[in-house]
Amino acid sequence: MIGVYYLLQMPELPEVETIVKRLLSKIKDKSIIAIEVLREKSWQGEIPLVLNNEIVDVSRRAKLAIIRFKANNRQLLIHLKMTGQLIYVGTDKKRVGGGHPTADWVTALPSKHTRIIFTLSDNAKLFFNDMRAFGWVRAIDQNQLDKEINKYGPDIIDPKFSAPAFFNLIKKKSSSIKQTIMDSHLVAGVGNIYACDGLHLAGLLPTRPAKSLTKAESDKLFLALKEVVNLGIKLGGATISDYVDVNGLAGGYQRVCRVYGKQEEACGVCKTKIKRIKQGGRSTFFCPSCQK
Repeated sequence: MIGVYYLLQMPELPEVETIVKRLLSKIKDKSIIAIEVLREKSWQGEIPLVLNNEIVDVSRRAKLAIIRFKANNRQLLIHLKMTGQLIYVGTDKKRVGGGHPTADWVTALPSKHTRIIFTLSDNAKLFFNDMRAFGWVRAIDQNQLDKEINKYGPDIIDPKFSAPAFFNLIKKKSSSIKQTIMDSHLVAGVGNIYACDGLHLAGLLPTRPAKSLTKAESDKLFLALKEVVNLGIKLGGATISDYVDVNGLAGGYQRVCRVYGKQEEACGVCKTKIKRIKQGGRSTFFCPSCQK
């Protein structure tokens, strides 16, 4: 049964950060010469404004990928949601990118899940795939971009985001601490995997009301979340599926998960069996002994 929980994994901050870093090295200084929209609802914006426009940067804010162009004050804003993928296929047929791990990583593209195909100036392709079709790509200007990203709280790994600021955000919240830290309007980038592991590293029960944490406990959690998310970035994110060895797409955080997906396995700290509960429709994994 553990494999079922793993296969529900969606791209989180480390996965999106990994994708944008991989794409930056492949598509920067190139232009998009054609866009084929295979699912109308997956695309928003005017295609001509981004065609033949040099790509100058690929970056991330929260779980959003941003492709910036040189002219026309235009960006592509991309949200992978639950099952999105960005897969670059070079003229040498090698693949780079990532997202929700499915057979589309290794099978022929376009697939039945391909929603948008971008053709680049060197004839390489960038595929936006999305099995459940909740994700989207938007061609927007800077004002629209600012409006969208202002919906999110500070990134958990933002150097300007401090432990006191984190405590001020959570200290009056009556919701569980796990659900609170996963609220992207408060703090961006803490997905389910890293929330579970960060709470374990900090020794805090995920069910505790956020407002019950002392300043010292909040500081410990803040540092723990930064640590697990940064480790996720270092390891290329988590690839929790059968496709863990695909070069250019897979990550390695799944090999060092502390509690996520490890129901009934021994806790790495105290050897107590890890438990699983449901919170807000998501699986929560924790150690009933180490976490208080």
